[in-house]
Amino acid sequence: MIKATRAFCLLMLSATGWAQAASAQDPDQSQPPVTTLKVVTGLVAISAVVKSKDGEATTGLTKDDFVLKQDGKEEPIRYFSRGSELPLSFALMVDTSGSQQTFIGDESLASDVFFETMLGRKEDRAMLVQFDTTVLQLKSMTNSANALHLALSQLRPDPKGGTLLYDAVYVLAKNVLANETGRKAMVILSDGGDNGSSRPLAEAIEQAQRADVQIYSILYSMWNSLSGSDIGRPPARDPGLGALQKLSESTGGRVFTVSRAMGLREIFAQIEQDLRLQYELGYKPPPDTQPNSYHKLELKAKDKKLTVQARKGFFEPP
Repeated sequence: MIKATRAFCLLMLSATGWAQAASAQDPDQSQPPVTTLKVVTGLVAISAVVKSKDGEATTGLTKDDFVLKQDGKEEPIRYFSRGSELPLSFALMVDTSGSQQTFIGDESLASDVFFETMLGRKEDRAMLVQFDTTVLQLKSMTNSANALHLALSQLRPDPKGGTLLYDAVYVLAKNVLANETGRKAMVILSDGGDNGSSRPLAEAIEQAQRADVQIYSILYSMWNSLSGSDIGRPPARDPGLGALQKLSESTGGRVFTVSRAMGLREIFAQIEQDLRLQYELGYKPPPDTQPNSYHKLELKAKDKKLTVQARKGFFEPP
């Protein structure tokens, strides 16, 4: 039996950072960083997934198949590679507020398989976080699927009612993923409701964009049943969907909804495909780009039949 080496860690939601217990004793913290494009050259990195009209990922493209614009002006692409050539660090974030209590068992089983699948390469790492009235790190960044399996067994729903979704995104982006190299992502399991965050949605999105983090959101909710879909009426729009859409669309991720037609394992398989079949592009902003400023990005394929999924903007560092 593998013995767990880390206790729960409370992510302190403060301007100065967060507290982590026993970090010096955690062997996963000793893994060396991997040098990547962004560290070496200072180029703006963009992760992109290209889909055909039938939704299938398109491979085999080159940089000449894309058009990139900053603030409406075309910019030359200086760097291009398959995303799978770069390491991946991602945080799986599980909403454990009272409204999600019914789903914890299914989420644990599906997430276990997801970790096993995603951590097949030694350079890829993942972490597990739960959020409700607090934000708790159950396992720091690791390549060990076994360690994450143990952490999943510690997921505990909190019936008190708070849901610090925006705070969780903000603090993970700012204090963890911003310090990672290579490709970075969040996978959020939630009904999209926020109750009690000190940070608004806009600030959570900004921090994810500053850290170059893609957000994949999975809406897991009882809303469809409660709004009439099981009694012959079309379901109303889920109230939590809007926030998850903004988080994902602004950062180049996607939104999924768990339903009878598509279960959680199928959704995880689609996210895995996206993260494995990405392109990584880089360009140098114009010299007049002001520090600490936001800029719109538009990445398109020259083939009009193809759709590009990528982030919508970036913040020039201070």
